[in-house]
Amino acid sequence: MVPSQVKQNFEVSADRANPIRDMFNAVAPRYDFLNRLLSAGCDKYWRKIAVDELEPVANRVFLDVATGTADIALELASRDASPSSIIGIDFSTTMLQLGKNKVTARNMQSYVRLFPGTAENLPLKNDVFDGAISAFGARNFSDLNHGIREIYRVLKPRGKIVILEFSFPQNGFLQWLYRHYFWEILPVMGRWISGHKNAYSYLPDSVEGFPKGEAFSAILKENGFDSVNFKELTFGITTIYTGFKHA
Repeated sequence: MVPSQVKQNFEVSADRANPIRDMFNAVAPRYDFLNRLLSAGCDKYWRKIAVDELEPVANRVFLDVATGTADIALELASRDASPSSIIGIDFSTTMLQLGKNKVTARNMQSYVRLFPGTAENLPLKNDVFDGAISAFGARNFSDLNHGIREIYRVLKPRGKIVILEFSFPQNGFLQWLYRHYFWEILPVMGRWISGHKNAYSYLPDSVEGFPKGEAFSAILKENGFDSVNFKELTFGITTIYTGFKHA
């Protein structure tokens, strides 16, 4: 049965060429392993801290945008004895299938539902979610402002948005060290393990081009969110952004 938050008749255009989607489909089988390895396990910690930001939210009907293999959705569902209702959206059908396998393995099918879709065209009704989260997905929105506006549309009044994204340490030496790892070591390891020649070169390029700190906070404000804040994690390697939809 389709959840009430999902439009009854929606179509996802999967035929249009999308090299980013194709890249994620290609690396999906090794995606979780590479996340753990290349972040030295920090990715699990970052996701937990991001989900913490949604803990006080009432009613607990959540959206996970760019859910990938459903790590965030499953973290949300595992937080209490009466799990939240979570819908995950992703444009990679291979990622979604792996996510569905994980949901089934943990017997969370009643609480976590995954659907194909893009941030720019969410197959969801207006004003239906108490909170929305995206972990390492906003960089891949084809139109960042449009994607943020779509998330705003589907949130209830006073619904909360949480965005977790990569950034750079502010300390000069740490930034140099991190950039060396990010541009010189990570792409080589990623290519070797994933078998994809471009995927882990795309990652540092996409992080470099993503607006950070006050710049991304301004984008959230421009697209309707208020009480916008951000905080850096792990010396600034990642940043969590939060905001609320106008009442």
